[in-house]
Amino acid sequence: MLSFDIGQSALRTAQQATDVIGQNLANASNPNYHRQVADLVSTSPVGIGNLLFGTGVDVAGINQLRNSLVEAAITRNKSDLGSTKSQLDTLSQLQTTLGSGDGSLGNRIEDFFNQLQQLASQPENTTLRRVVFGSATTLTGQFNSLATSLDSSRSALDAEARDVVTTINGDTKQIAQLNGQIQDATVRGLQPNDLRDQRDQLVNDLASHVAVQVVTQNNGQVSVVAGGAALVVGSESVALDFAISTSNQAIVTPPGSTSPLAFSGGDLGGLLAVRNQTLPDYHARLDALAGQLARQVDGIQATGLGLSGPSTFLSSQRSVRNITVPLTLAGLAFPPTSGTLFVSVTNLASGNRTLTALSIDPATNNLQDVANALGTVPNLQAVTNSTTGTLQILASPGYAFDFGGRPPTNLSAGGITGTTRPAVTGSFTGTTNDVYTFQVVGSGTVGVSQGLSLQVKNSSGASIANLAIGQGYSPGSKLTLPNGLSVQLAAGTANNGDTFSLPVISQPDTGGLLTSLGLGTFFQGSSAADISVRNDLTSDPTRLAGSRTGEPGDASNLDRLVALRDQATLAGGSQTFRQFYASIIGDVGSQVSNLGNLQTSQAALEQQLTKQQQSVSGVDPNEELTHLLNSQHAFETASKYISVVNSTLDSLLNIL
Repeated sequence: MLSFDIGQSALRTAQQATDVIGQNLANASNPNYHRQVADLVSTSPVGIGNLLFGTGVDVAGINQLRNSLVEAAITRNKSDLGSTKSQLDTLSQLQTTLGSGDGSLGNRIEDFFNQLQQLASQPENTTLRRVVFGSATTLTGQFNSLATSLDSSRSALDAEARDVVTTINGDTKQIAQLNGQIQDATVRGLQPNDLRDQRDQLVNDLASHVAVQVVTQNNGQVSVVAGGAALVVGSESVALDFAISTSNQAIVTPPGSTSPLAFSGGDLGGLLAVRNQTLPDYHARLDALAGQLARQVDGIQATGLGLSGPSTFLSSQRSVRNITVPLTLAGLAFPPTSGTLFVSVTNLASGNRTLTALSIDPATNNLQDVANALGTVPNLQAVTNSTTGTLQILASPGYAFDFGGRPPTNLSAGGITGTTRPAVTGSFTGTTNDVYTFQVVGSGTVGVSQGLSLQVKNSSGASIANLAIGQGYSPGSKLTLPNGLSVQLAAGTANNGDTFSLPVISQPDTGGLLTSLGLGTFFQGSSAADISVRNDLTSDPTRLAGSRTGEPGDASNLDRLVALRDQATLAGGSQTFRQFYASIIGDVGSQVSNLGNLQTSQAALEQQLTKQQQSVSGVDPNEELTHLLNSQHAFETASKYISVVNSTLDSLLNIL
């Protein structure tokens, strides 16, 4: 009978609606749950006579309440937030590692130059020299420690990224499995809402690791794409591989491929970005700072003299890959440029000194060519070691050599027809290498004849000085020239037009060859990881080249070293050592601040989106209880209806 069918459908529907409400209440605190509602529809009517009678009510489906736009925005925001957090965590650690103030690398650099400045006031003080080397060792140790910390950070990020890839593979596998279950249920005409919630949760978890694109299929399945590759298609998933490439880049690849996927977003995207780009960039900047410090200090140390004077033996500390390959292709950390190397050789017994200029072109000259060129200097020998790629320079017995560019003691007298002989002393303080020409004006006896003078011009013909060498001049006394030099003439005669020339050397190694090869340098190594003070210097502080002349009390080379503190040699010649390091710290701090602000805004957006999502999909227990009461009343009403129908039928049967 229709009456009983209608009543039973009402009871059944009320019970099913109650079950849906119960499921909602059970998941009221589940943030990944989407509220469900029973979709009630009238069942198909039946015709009796010329009338249509309803047959009751049924549950056509159980629908989830969701806003697809908000859901997609939440997924995207999870990717953004994951990327920001992973980068912020790493850069915050880097900021702490670099530090500032006492004990920072910037302070170590400043302390090194301060100690050099103190030594310059007492250049022969061995104790102060040891303090300089102690400060330098502390400085290089700080460089080494920072480089190690950066390398350790990259290794830690590698381990973290590998774990994230494992998690991603687990998520995609579960998503694929749920895809299969959802398809099976959909084919049977069921609505697998709870399975969809589980899958949505996994997709959002996946999005927190890497930015994803989700495409919904007609069969209820979803395809998931990330990094340009499909990670999930139907019930199949792709397991990603993590590896370190030959160029030391962390990469994620699909199975059987070496081509990395271009991941962005999520903590994996953030980890790869900071590991492959940000940290290497800061490491390179530290290397640039260490390398430029070594290059500048080494160039001055190599062209000066220690307390013991010129050397009798030197061995290069920076090797080439092949002694027969041009120096520009030999793998030197500080490749030399084409230039001139000035070599002074001193007779230790007589004190006589010669100066020889050697032209070196690294585009065509190899290490053996350099050795051959040095071998042409009288009383000097140079040999190469093809195994180690190094060069050794040896002076003949009784001789020593240096690269200070000191003037020769015996000037060429070919242009002097008189009996006087000139000599030049001091250290040239000009900024460019030049040649001075000295010409006698007038004829007579040095120190006696009136009007006798010596005119000095540079290579451009400009007058440098006009010196009186006649009456009133004491033969052998020094006459001061500009730029740190002095000339003296011995007793004797000079004739009008007599000339002699002198090379004046500001930079004895114009191509940086000594620094490139590590000959007589302060440091060994060329990067933050391997820079250190040469052991032969720390064991013998007298070898610190504080002088350019070799004369007692001369601190001219120390002054050049101290001057490096305020020279802008980095960032295209715009920053000093400390300014360059301060810019590194400033950039890290700026990134940390920007990422922190970004994280705050993304977290606020997450809260806002979640609030919007919950307003649609969230469960309000009070509202559900109201629905529960309605279902209860519907059930009670249906029961009453069946009871009335039953009573009516009983009465009818009794009448019959």
